[in-house]
Amino acid sequence: MDGFSEIITERMKQYDEYFSRMVLDDINLIIREAHKKDSESAPQTTVADELKENLEAVENFKGSRLEKQAFLYCKQLGINYKNLSEEEFRWLIRLLQKSKKMGTPISQRKKR
Repeated sequence: MDGFSEIITERMKQYDEYFSRMVLDDINLIIREAHKKDSESAPQTTVADELKENLEAVENFKGSRLEKQAFLYCKQLGINYKNLSEEEFRWLIRLLQKSKKMGTPISQRKKR
């Protein structure tokens, strides 16, 4: 094959992939619309989408590491962080500190 034929072949593959993706997206949209009232239908947004949005919100949140974790948990549970009383916030922080998974990201102790 010469260089021109290779370029044309590669472009044709790219167009095939592009149009296949477009058709697949259209089919998925048609199916979703047809079944959106079914009780077994998948939600419009996935748990992964929601988590990604919540993590992006945490990135923009100003506060300490613990405050950011509290903010994330509130987002995940559907609790308005701003509506927490001072006492509720303190309890939430206390609960988070009891979690084994909420340890410091990097150990500050020197290994001997």
